[in-house]
Amino acid sequence: MKSRRIRIDGAVTHYLEAGDGPPLVLLHGGEFGAAAEITWERCIPALAAHHRVIAPDFLGYGYSDKLRDMRGQRRRFVAQVAGLLETLCLGPARFVGTSLSARLLLDQAAAESPQWPVEAMVVVGIGLHPPDGAATRALAEYDGTLDGLRPLMKVLFADPAFADDEDYLRRRYTFCEIPGAWEFGAASRLRRPGAGKVRPPVPSARPSYGAISVPTMLVVGEHDALVPAESAAALADAIPGVRSATIAGAGHYPQIERADDFLEATLDFLR
Repeated sequence: MKSRRIRIDGAVTHYLEAGDGPPLVLLHGGEFGAAAEITWERCIPALAAHHRVIAPDFLGYGYSDKLRDMRGQRRRFVAQVAGLLETLCLGPARFVGTSLSARLLLDQAAAESPQWPVEAMVVVGIGLHPPDGAATRALAEYDGTLDGLRPLMKVLFADPAFADDEDYLRRRYTFCEIPGAWEFGAASRLRRPGAGKVRPPVPSARPSYGAISVPTMLVVGEHDALVPAESAAALADAIPGVRSATIAGAGHYPQIERADDFLEATLDFLR
């Protein structure tokens, strides 16, 4: 697995690359300390045995440049990945997205004029409706400390051992400590005074997921605190021909918590 950097539209994108074969793009989530490495390290070796794996850090995350202007953040993520694939001369590709990036993938696959060349996709830890409630608040209220990661781990994983694993916490924390990472994450969650602790979800115009025509698999953890079962089921009902897989014993990130089971389902779908 190689660590690479490339400049796209004036900003440096860091990405991991491994393997040879059909291109497979792995995209991470949007919590504090998220990055390609910490999200996909347990899966890349097996996936790279069959694919050319490209796993970028979104701008603001990992070792990519940090954003200072938070306007249109998700549009910038989409443009960043599109620019990376174009620069690497990759045509149609398979994608795996989790949490935040799963939503971006769904929207791209359903769009009339998508910027990503999605050939097939696996979307992980996502439902039809945006997450809300206590679990979402725990993610938004991270205070930037090592101990502050413990409540996040309890949200992301079903196994409580992750919240007490000092080695894992410190690895996660290294991505929170990268200069600019805390400022980026905190600024993107700023709320106007008097708006309450957490902004309510703002409805947005999304393309109809009934328009998705590429092969799609929806993966959810059995105990995902951020994706209620009814929301995952509603998403599955909205996508024509979708395949669904539930990873037993897993929380929001089955690719970390139950990597072998996740890989079995994903590789079977991608064959």
